[in-house]
Amino acid sequence: LDWGWDSWNRLIDPLDPGMLAVVSAGDGMGKTIYAECLAEHWANKKNRVVFIHYELNRALMLDRRTARHTGIPRRNLKSGQLTQDEKRRIAFVRPKLLAWEGCINYLHTPGWTMEKTVTEMRRLKAEGLCDVVVLDYLEKTGTSRRQLQMFGSNSNSREADNVEQLKNFAESTETPVLMLAQMSKAGKSQSFDNLDRTDMRGAGEKSEKANIVVLLHREKDKDRAGEYSPIVNVRVDKNTVGATGNFTQYMHPECFSVHDLEAE
Repeated sequence: LDWGWDSWNRLIDPLDPGMLAVVSAGDGMGKTIYAECLAEHWANKKNRVVFIHYELNRALMLDRRTARHTGIPRRNLKSGQLTQDEKRRIAFVRPKLLAWEGCINYLHTPGWTMEKTVTEMRRLKAEGLCDVVVLDYLEKTGTSRRQLQMFGSNSNSREADNVEQLKNFAESTETPVLMLAQMSKAGKSQSFDNLDRTDMRGAGEKSEKANIVVLLHREKDKDRAGEYSPIVNVRVDKNTVGATGNFTQYMHPECFSVHDLEAE
């Protein structure tokens, strides 16, 4: 599997043991698509990936993966009226996915607290089933009783505590963790030229604990009202082990895929 992600390979791949990376963008920019593509990229490199998803269920994640690898939009997959060509494409990719030397364990965790999530991550790690974690996404984590007692209604403090727990897991088990995070209200309206890691929601703790911070930005599509452009501007805004910089990619939202255009 090769998405042509030379820019990612050069800047942040592979993640080193114990590293915490953050991918942040506004609503609808495609954070989950990036997480899915990176998880598959790592699985194809012999890694056992634990993909924690607080929202989308496993069946939907597998539908998205089929769409990504066949080029068949999910609405076609769900229609039950596939053409013979589409059926052939599905039959063609299935053995390729099974041939990955690693794997992805989709862990659907609606309402789970970070304590419960990390406990399950540690169990999977102990059983040899976790080489890297992808978490989609931080702000959907449930609030524990301990956090309510300590922080009350302060969501930023609760999120900072969740980041601390993730960072402790990554460092103590030497497991790379990639988490997705939302932009602040101001960050969502920021132009790409002015965007930086301080525009993340509750940016302080996330930026401080993370080894790598990647920001995604898509402009509104001038020809399609309410839609975003397929052109994605990517900024590696922090990288404690390598380069920072910008590059441009192309997103195919209907098939949940991303491809390189050019590197700067």
